[in-house]
Amino acid sequence: MTYQIISTFDGSITNCSLSELSQRLKLNSILCELGADNSVTDSWPLVHETLVTFAVEFADYALKHYTKKKIPEAEVCITLTKQWLKNSDSVSAEELKVAADAAYANAAYAASNAAADAAYAASNAAYAAADAAYAAVAASAAANAAGKSKEAELIRQGGFIVEYLKNSSSK
Repeated sequence: MTYQIISTFDGSITNCSLSELSQRLKLNSILCELGADNSVTDSWPLVHETLVTFAVEFADYALKHYTKKKIPEAEVCITLTKQWLKNSDSVSAEELKVAADAAYANAAYAASNAAADAAYAASNAAYAAADAAYAAVAASAAANAAGKSKEAELIRQGGFIVEYLKNSSSK
């Protein structure tokens, strides 16, 4: 399956595969699923909260599946970011940044970096797409460090994105 990301800011179009999807998302864009004839079969808007959802999911999955020890700093980032997703007024940007900085201090673990990226994505909409992509890369690095396939993790992320968007649009 092929996907297209269309920027609502400048109209630019980026084509990508499922395994590239998590690293190519852009804020204020539309993700389109293309059929065999390259016609759009489905499309979904990508906003700040959606990108943060992806980043925190990648981090949480990496922490649960690719690390052997608890990383309290990463867990705090994930918890605060999920709290922010439920109510953006319940956690300040400063709280998210402090938690992210603490997780980055634990840089020996890619899952911790992914959690920090999720918190940074929540704290600043301007950088949400980049931080979501960083979280995706960090989660794939965590998979690699755990002896798993980076490519399989990127495909899992792409599948999660598409399924999440399909389920969200049917509600």
